[in-house]
Amino acid sequence: MVRSELLQKLCNLHPNILRRDMEKILEIIFHEITVALSEGKNIEIRGFGMYKIIKRKARIGRNPKNLELVQIPEKKAIRWKTSKIFFNRLNKNFTENKISDTL
Repeated sequence: MVRSELLQKLCNLHPNILRRDMEKILEIIFHEITVALSEGKNIEIRGFGMYKIIKRKARIGRNPKNLELVQIPEKKAIRWKTSKIFFNRLNKNFTENKISDTL
C-alpha cells in the first residue's frame, strides 16, 4: 500500500472529512514521527509496533567494483518491532495451530 491508497481508504472510511483535511492529518502524523525519530526518541503505537533508533558502528567495508577497503562511518538506523497483537493478527493460522498442537 502506498500513501495515496492509504489516503483513499481513510477518505472512504470517513466520508464526512474532506480529502484535503485527511491529507493534512496524514502529513502531520508522518511529520511528527519523522521529527521524533530524528531527535532520537522512540515511538510506540499500541497494537501496531515500536520504532526505535539504533546506531550502527563505524566499520571497514569493501568496494565491490575494485575490492578496495573503504571506511564506513557510524550512522543511525531505524529498527521496527511488531506488537504481539499485530503479530498474532498476521499469523492467525500459525498461532492457532501452535495452540492446538500443544493441547
